[in-house]
Amino acid sequence: MKERKCVVVDAYSTGRYLPEEFKRYGIGTVHVMSAAQIPPIFQAHFNADLYDELIRPGERMGYDDIVEYHLQALQGREFEFVIAGCESGVELADSLSERLGLPSNGTALSAARRDKARLSCALTYAGVRSIRQVVSDNAVEIASWRSEANFDEIVIKPLNSTGTEDVFFCSTDADIQRALSAIVGKTNRVGALNRFALGQEKINGQQYTVNAVSIHGDAFITEAWTYDTVPIEGASSVCSLERLLDGSEPIVQELSDYLKRALQALQILEGPAHAEIIVDHRGPVLVDFGARLQGTMSAKARMMALGHNHITLTAWRYADPEGFGEYMRMRGPYNRKAHALCVSLISNRGGVVAGYPGLQAIRKLPSFADAIAFVPIGEELVPTIDLASTPGIVYLVNSDVNQLNDDYHKLRAMRMDQVFELVARDSQ
Repeated sequence: MKERKCVVVDAYSTGRYLPEEFKRYGIGTVHVMSAAQIPPIFQAHFNADLYDELIRPGERMGYDDIVEYHLQALQGREFEFVIAGCESGVELADSLSERLGLPSNGTALSAARRDKARLSCALTYAGVRSIRQVVSDNAVEIASWRSEANFDEIVIKPLNSTGTEDVFFCSTDADIQRALSAIVGKTNRVGALNRFALGQEKINGQQYTVNAVSIHGDAFITEAWTYDTVPIEGASSVCSLERLLDGSEPIVQELSDYLKRALQALQILEGPAHAEIIVDHRGPVLVDFGARLQGTMSAKARMMALGHNHITLTAWRYADPEGFGEYMRMRGPYNRKAHALCVSLISNRGGVVAGYPGLQAIRKLPSFADAIAFVPIGEELVPTIDLASTPGIVYLVNSDVNQLNDDYHKLRAMRMDQVFELVARDSQ
């Protein structure tokens, strides 16, 4: 029997679970890196033993050189597919899959799948609603644009980032200046230098997260969640709660129709996609996008609530495309098997984590399903300003919505110094 092999580019974040999923289908994984070093935020979770081979480029190589380096390393071997494991691997996965003649989204719109300004332009060009915007490294220019457009408030963010890093809501010229000072010239968490900032109109409406998996241009919506936020002074807002919607709800159909048009506009033909969409009085509009798996999620909790998750469906799409496509075309809208909440803890204090005294009480909640992304013992918990500084995430799943909501209120009533044992840095 012929040995089955695949390539995963930057198998960090949620992508680190792909090798084990592919192994269930008898597929071995070669890990390709888009840069010589693993980004610090992902280093602690990377397990080299999961891969048949690791291919790492040299230091200070340009992008074209990195592509050629990996093509040469992979030359002469048979692979079934190439997939991005996280945001930083999207463009290289597009390049390698296209050059190797494997299922691919192609490179024509690679930059638009990562650069938020180009993404908006691609949507507009295709006749899909997008957010009005300006790109600049000059606070005065962005302030003038806001004034001319008559926006009371705008959003300023990096062109290419992840995890709601450096997202600011700005209603004054001084706010805009502070945002530009924080963004421009900074190397962000995905290793990209912010040469410019993106200013966008602020869309006021209900926000949602929607995941999809595509095969040969057909996109299938795998789940949709409401996405509620709370404002954070000095930044923008952070996610506080996500609630799983049933696939039969009218809003899910509206979100699905819009996202499918957006995926076509971005030429997403194959593989996973994660979208954040706001619906206002004009309808849906895309506010953030990734041509990859959703980051920071519990596969276990989603399996309990849905019978599948973004990881298992993505692995199935690539390992058994015929079976996946046949099933998904017959399935219709996804079916929620149980109610589910994704609760992001929010901290207004800091300190070094010495333990989790409240975790036992949380696990005793009847709806408890999983706890992920808790700040590790010995590391510093900081006040929450974005996704990366969220101290932990708790999933609640239950077929009884009243019990689910009761458990949610009990969880929210817990103070962070009850959940975490915090000590001062100098007391260690």
